Amino acid sequence: MSDHVRVTVTCPAGKITGVSDGDVNWFHSVPYSHIPGPFADAERLTHSQVVDATVYRPSTIALSIAAPADARALADLPVVVYIHGGRFEHGTHGDRRAEGGPNAREGIITVHIGYRTKLEGFARFHDDEPDHFRGIDDCQLGLEWVQRNIEAFGGNPTNVTLVGQSAGATVALWLMRRDHYRGAFRRAIALSPCFPRESFERRKGSLRMVLGRPLTRAALTRLAGEKPELLARAYSRFRSIHGLDMALGPTGFDGAELSDMPLLLSSTRDEHYDMPAGRRIDARGWGPAAVRLLARRMGVRGSVADYLRAARAIDPARPMGRLIGDAANRRWVSQAGDEVPGPVWMVEFTAADGPALHCAEISPLFGVEAESPTPVRELLVDFAHGRTPDWPEYERHTGRQAREICLTSGRVDLRQDPLRMVREAFDPEGRA
Repeated sequence: MSDHVRVTVTCPAGKITGVSDGDVNWFHSVPYSHIPGPFADAERLTHSQVVDATVYRPSTIALSIAAPADARALADLPVVVYIHGGRFEHGTHGDRRAEGGPNAREGIITVHIGYRTKLEGFARFHDDEPDHFRGIDDCQLGLEWVQRNIEAFGGNPTNVTLVGQSAGATVALWLMRRDHYRGAFRRAIALSPCFPRESFERRKGSLRMVLGRPLTRAALTRLAGEKPELLARAYSRFRSIHGLDMALGPTGFDGAELSDMPLLLSSTRDEHYDMPAGRRIDARGWGPAAVRLLARRMGVRGSVADYLRAARAIDPARPMGRLIGDAANRRWVSQAGDEVPGPVWMVEFTAADGPALHCAEISPLFGVEAESPTPVRELLVDFAHGRTPDWPEYERHTGRQAREICLTSGRVDLRQDPLRMVREAFDPEGRA
């Protein structure tokens, strides 16, 4: 960054110094909370600070900002807040696939919020409030920081679009719950959300077993300080025990509990289709047998034979790969689409030259490595400006229409009920 110049913004949080390349002002790793301990609730920062935001520090729980270089305070530019994915286990506030340069060049401010992952963010203790997770509460504090400070960077705090992908989409939906929503964003985009099938409370026994000690806040805090490598190994074993699912994360999703606001939901058609375990099973011809054996454990409640038939009709060689993606992501997209009280638009991403995999939509959505506007890119730009999508809402009585966008060709179509096979498999007695 030798050709970059320093730029300082004064806001209620203090003096934040970042760098500018003449088009975009970048502010890296800005602290937004105080965390007293790895398993303690974060606290709001109450004093202004002098912050060197010229360097990205991935190990910190912080946020990053990308703004147009010519943006001035009170310019009322749209704001996109991005929450990264990573199975509730990894990821930071510096996801390059969603870097905010292209947004800034189109007059949109982008904020990436980092949060605690693994046990620090999502283990639960006996004195935690119901449905409370430290990782999600971190994001809540980050959003509140945006509300207090983004005007100084040129953003409009009343025009914030929350965008999350995978685990980040789950966090976004959780923050939309009426018991969590605090008015910090006006609309949301949830890309391939994922929820664990079992609650943390049901998995405490396996975690206690691999830790070999009481599952208390004090015990884990001591372990993190004295023997962090032991804690890391224990978590790795815990994760392997629950390898067919996310090991951690919020559970008990009910779309009817969400606030009434515009929501754009999406999935990729093939999601975790190429996950190594599924790929090996399918390559050996064991896919159909594996689906029959594992479908119930992975959440299928309808006819396994019907699901397998539908999966093989799409790709006869990859039924296990399809089950992994449907169980991890697409079932939740289907449920959210039918349950949320506000207006919802559905998108399915496909590919013309192979499977449309998990995460494939992130860079096109944020305009990274794109030389010209694409239908995927236009989704974010239009929605962030508050424009209503130009295809029908996803509703049962109108046939659950969704937009299909090909990530490779740019082709756009209108599809009828693309998640039907998923809904019939995972919720056979629910929504018709």
